[in-house]
Amino acid sequence: MNSQAALKLLSTVRHEWMNRLQMISLYAALEPEKLEELYERYRQHADEESALIRLDMPTTSLVLMQANWEGRLTYKVSADRVSLDDARVADKLVRLLSGTDGPIHVTFTDGLMVRVFGHVPDDVFTSDEVYEQTVECSTFVIKEGN
Repeated sequence: MNSQAALKLLSTVRHEWMNRLQMISLYAALEPEKLEELYERYRQHADEESALIRLDMPTTSLVLMQANWEGRLTYKVSADRVSLDDARVADKLVRLLSGTDGPIHVTFTDGLMVRVFGHVPDDVFTSDEVYEQTVECSTFVIKEGN
């Protein structure tokens, strides 16, 4: 990651943390009984980021965290470790993010599953990575070791 990309990510994270602090302040003033719910949501988000970082895929983790903070995708980590080519996965995700504006969900299990609601650029996934395609959604799977 170059310094411009790192600064953009830090700026996004800072902005989102400021939004969260403002939400905490508003809930404390207007709906204090819902503070616990808000705390739990933010804690779960932090736990999910920790699980992502533990996968030891730094480039992919940065792409996913930034896109998640920007509201461009969601992700779920259901594995302790995956054996995927970090640079290849990150490149696919960057190309997917730049080529679609629909919701994207990424799941780490025994590999990587990417579910896209919307247009998928032709050059992102290979035909052997296609798991399922419908009118509404396309699902791609990258197996470990690939």
